[in-house]
Amino acid sequence: MGSSSKLGEGMEEKGGRVGMGKYAARRGWRRLAAVAWLVAAVACSAAVHWQLRRETMERAEERLVSMCEERARMLQEQFGVTVNHVHALAILISTFHFEKNPSALDQDTFAKYTARTSFERPLLNGVAYAQRLFPHEKETFERQHGWIMRTMNREAAPLQDEYAPVIFSQDTVSYLARMDMMSGEEDRENILRARETGKPVLTNPFRLLGSNHLGVVLTFAVYRPDLPADASVEQRVEATAGYLGGAFDVESLVENLLSKLAGNQDILVNVYDVTNASEPMAMYGSQTPDNKVDLLHVSMLDFGDPFRKHEMRCRYGQKPPLPWSAISNPMGCFVIWMLIGYIICAAWSRYDKVSEDCRKMEELKTQAEAADIAKSQFLATVSHEIRTPMNGVLGMLDMLLGTDLTMTQKDFAQTAQDCGKALIILINDVLDRAKFEAGRLELEEVPFDLRTLTDDVISLFASKLRAKCIELAVFVSDDVPKLVTGDPWRFRQILTNLVGNAVKFTERGHVFVRVSLAENSTMEAKRAPNGNLNGKDCKVEPTANGAFNTLSGFQAADERNSWEYFKLLLSDKELLSDELEGKKSSQNDSDHVTLMISIEDTGVGIPLHAQDRVFTPFMQADSSTSRNYGGTGIGLSISKCLAELMGGQISFISRPSIGSTFTFSAVVKRASKDTSCASERSLSEALPTAFRGMKAILVDGKPVRSAVTRYHLNRLGIIVQVVNNMSMGIQAFGKNGATESREKPSMLFIENDIWRPETDTQLPSRLRTLGMNGQAHDLPKLILLVTSEADKDKYGSTFNTVMCKPLRASTIASCLQQLLKVDIPARKENQNRPSFLRSLLVGKNILVVDDNKVNLRVAQAALKKYGAKVHCVESGKDAISLLQPPHCFHACFMDVQMPEMDGFEATRQIREMEKKANEEKREQSSSGEGSTFVEWHLPVLAMTADVIQATYEECMKSGMDGYVSKPFDEQQLYQAVSRLVVGTTDSAS
Repeated sequence: MGSSSKLGEGMEEKGGRVGMGKYAARRGWRRLAAVAWLVAAVACSAAVHWQLRRETMERAEERLVSMCEERARMLQEQFGVTVNHVHALAILISTFHFEKNPSALDQDTFAKYTARTSFERPLLNGVAYAQRLFPHEKETFERQHGWIMRTMNREAAPLQDEYAPVIFSQDTVSYLARMDMMSGEEDRENILRARETGKPVLTNPFRLLGSNHLGVVLTFAVYRPDLPADASVEQRVEATAGYLGGAFDVESLVENLLSKLAGNQDILVNVYDVTNASEPMAMYGSQTPDNKVDLLHVSMLDFGDPFRKHEMRCRYGQKPPLPWSAISNPMGCFVIWMLIGYIICAAWSRYDKVSEDCRKMEELKTQAEAADIAKSQFLATVSHEIRTPMNGVLGMLDMLLGTDLTMTQKDFAQTAQDCGKALIILINDVLDRAKFEAGRLELEEVPFDLRTLTDDVISLFASKLRAKCIELAVFVSDDVPKLVTGDPWRFRQILTNLVGNAVKFTERGHVFVRVSLAENSTMEAKRAPNGNLNGKDCKVEPTANGAFNTLSGFQAADERNSWEYFKLLLSDKELLSDELEGKKSSQNDSDHVTLMISIEDTGVGIPLHAQDRVFTPFMQADSSTSRNYGGTGIGLSISKCLAELMGGQISFISRPSIGSTFTFSAVVKRASKDTSCASERSLSEALPTAFRGMKAILVDGKPVRSAVTRYHLNRLGIIVQVVNNMSMGIQAFGKNGATESREKPSMLFIENDIWRPETDTQLPSRLRTLGMNGQAHDLPKLILLVTSEADKDKYGSTFNTVMCKPLRASTIASCLQQLLKVDIPARKENQNRPSFLRSLLVGKNILVVDDNKVNLRVAQAALKKYGAKVHCVESGKDAISLLQPPHCFHACFMDVQMPEMDGFEATRQIREMEKKANEEKREQSSSGEGSTFVEWHLPVLAMTADVIQATYEECMKSGMDGYVSKPFDEQQLYQAVSRLVVGTTDSAS
């Protein structure tokens, strides 16, 4: 013991050291990750800062470019305006000095004119005109003007090839008078270029006299008037008469421009003459070296001289300020990185705890799955243990009812059987609820006739309603397809629960089942002014006689079931709106349809305080409901679960002392044509066609009830004319009496509350008159529609027959066949009728395998009842010995839970034996020893009290062909046998 404990302690210590080592390693990794994260945060913040800084500089550069380009453009425009004025002055000299002889200009006139028009040339210090003069004209020119030409150095002009003395000058540049402009080297070059190009020519920048500003001289060549527009260089030189020059003050020009623009203080402007790119000459601005400026933009200037180049350089006076976003955003980014790092670190630090929690959750999940399996097994066991004795009880009661009993004994046995069936229904509901909560409740996909199904459901409650004298009716809109694909048994279960509740809680009035498409019901709701609220007063006005336009005349909880909205569902063209027609056409294009089923009653209603818990399992409205009406309170809960499983929902409107209307929806598929014709699982009822084209008159003062009656008659092909009272009925009959026999009404249906024997004497007298006139064979059959069995004997002498409600097409056809003596062609027995079992099972050899002798007796009696030859064994081993091929059995009913060998194992061994036998037959057939080859496959049906989905799946997996739950009834037995026995090859043969 000591060594063991020490060993355990050593292992714990070792595990602790390993855990500490892992913890230390993780801690080291966390520190390293934290440092790396911090470096990444700093790097990211720096990247954001430099990105924002770069964007700021880009925006500043864009602003600098915009301002510089704007200033350059305006400077060029103002310079161009001044050049145009100088050009105009050159034209004036050419016109008034050379074209006029003698000249109209002299120095005084020129000085006065230029002085008065100087406002047009604010950028010029002054203008002067120099005449072109050749050497042979020099003496004459000096003698004529009375002065001697001088050079720029104030010396007498020497002999040269050409002169350009200034003869006219503005007073501001009067110092240029008498000077030869050709004596200066730069002036001579400008003069020669100006007359050759015909364009203004600029000099290099120089300091102007007086202002000491930097400026340039603009030179224009003045041509004689006869110079053509496309003159050549030689022609221009030949036609040159003189030269007009002006001194531009560049500094003043730029200063005036910048003073007019906003943001002048933000940027510094420099103007350069860059004709010699290596040595640019400054014309305006400070001489700060460009290499010290962070942002610089250069805009080219075009002053009109193609030989000289000028440019404007702009830069910020101060460095653009850094925005706050370049500081706050990186800081915010850094904070966010730190927060994310903190979150990751916290999550990492809790990783061990989360891992431990996950491990515990896995353990809990395993336990929950085990509990779910245990629950399923418990349900299977409870179901099996309860159903097994109940199978014996109900089976023996069924056998007892088949014997000769007194009325009292038969009543006792029938009551016991009903109680047993009620217990089975309760067990099924509880199991369905458990399967729904476990997510294992599955729906079948079977084509079925919705109209036949609703007729079958209301037939279950016919006797109870007749005893209470209550109207019970069903109406299915013509828009609803004849065959739909879904789960008819679950659909029937919902409908049976809701109709059963309505019948239970209704003592007067009616129970009305209405089926339509959800689209049409939605359209009705839109047309309704306000939907009824539970328990609230709704202003529904009664008719003139105090009744309401409902099925029975009693007020209903939901006014949308009244005649005003109910008539929208009818197929009459005069009642259908264009909106409804559009809904029908769009619905036909879809494979799925949504059905809306409402069950309306005029019963006691649901108290307001209990309406919130209506769908709670095992809850009743109150204690008095449980005592007066009984029930477990699980039916509505199951109905809600099934409706949701079908893709719909369930709701209700209830008003105490008025009634309730439960509405549920379900999504089903339209059944294809081939399934409606050939599917052996298609649940539909074929109606006779012998009554098609017959005419009938219906006397009924309630429009909803008359529409329901006409719906059932129209299903048989009978054309119905509805009138409101007996007088109108007799008038309608009288009009038809004069027509041909084939157009006369064959039947006259009268509602019980319309017929008054003491006052309605016209109808009998009218019939007697027709009989005396030899038209007895043309008299219509009088049919009275009543809601109570007691009314049948009361009016039997007056009417040909009395038809008791609720109406269904098949019972109407049966009644009219006897009344009108109509021959209905023999048709194939409907495959859903239990009586058809005899034709299926008669003479068939059936093997029943069950370890319970009572169940054997029950199954044997049920199968022998339909003509089958039954052989019983009590174990799977005995069944295997009897089913060794070849054998004479046509089917086998196999119990699932049996000692030694259960039904699953027995079925697997049976399939193995059949497989070997088929292989031997196949070999014999291929060698020519056998003429024909038919495979062995015995239909095996599971027969068990376990009804959960897992058991069904296990049955299919083991090779069984079907499933029959205990206790089974005729309908269930038929559904299983009809799929497997019909069309199978006789094994004995």
